[in-house]
Amino acid sequence: MANPVVRLLWIVAGFVSVGLGAVGVVVPGMPTTVFMVAAAWCFSKSSPRLEAWLLNLPGVGSLVRDYRAGLGMPLRAKQIAVTSIVVACLLSVALGVDAWWLRGVIAVSGAFGIWWILAKVPTRPDEVPDASAVPGPGAPRDERTALPVAARVFRVAAFVEALTWAGLLVGMFLKYLTDVGERGVEIFGPIHGVVVFCYVAAVLWAGTTLRWSTRTFVFGLLASVPPFATVQFERWLTATGQLERQT
Repeated sequence: MANPVVRLLWIVAGFVSVGLGAVGVVVPGMPTTVFMVAAAWCFSKSSPRLEAWLLNLPGVGSLVRDYRAGLGMPLRAKQIAVTSIVVACLLSVALGVDAWWLRGVIAVSGAFGIWWILAKVPTRPDEVPDASAVPGPGAPRDERTALPVAARVFRVAAFVEALTWAGLLVGMFLKYLTDVGERGVEIFGPIHGVVVFCYVAAVLWAGTTLRWSTRTFVFGLLASVPPFATVQFERWLTATGQLERQT
């Protein structure tokens, strides 16, 4: 893309969509796939490297690749997704929040997610393989099967840690800038603490199994402190080949 300003705007829009999708993972009723698809589209207009990063995120990349390939979702997966959204929205509206505007946001988001799944996502037979077997842009091989178990567990832990950071930041935003109170922090604070503990355990396991250096160990542990640093650390490990088994 020739215009750097336009390219930067696409990148910003992509990260905003990723943030909304990340919130959808931890906030009941918020759709996730639609925002991740939008983020991949924005990155495709601006940065092939960021597009490849998104398409290879654990759990998220396969959803986007399936949608792009036109494979859609199995009928049973659609039923489970719609049921989960309905139950989550009902519980959130009835028990989770007190502010009426938040209830409205949750209800509208849930309805939009259900409409997207039923109207925009194709239904595919269960026996059709998903697109996760097809490497995305920049992926040199099928990492899902080639990487050691410890590396795959670490990747998931790093991504989930970043997601809980997103939930905690949303809770802090609601606490200090709205009249919602401390409910978000009270919910996501303990969850984030448990996930950080699991992330540290994943770092120790992966580092021992893959024979990381002391410096890499320290970087991995420190990455749990700043928001979203675990994802950047995972990207660095991938770029330097340190998620592969060392011989």
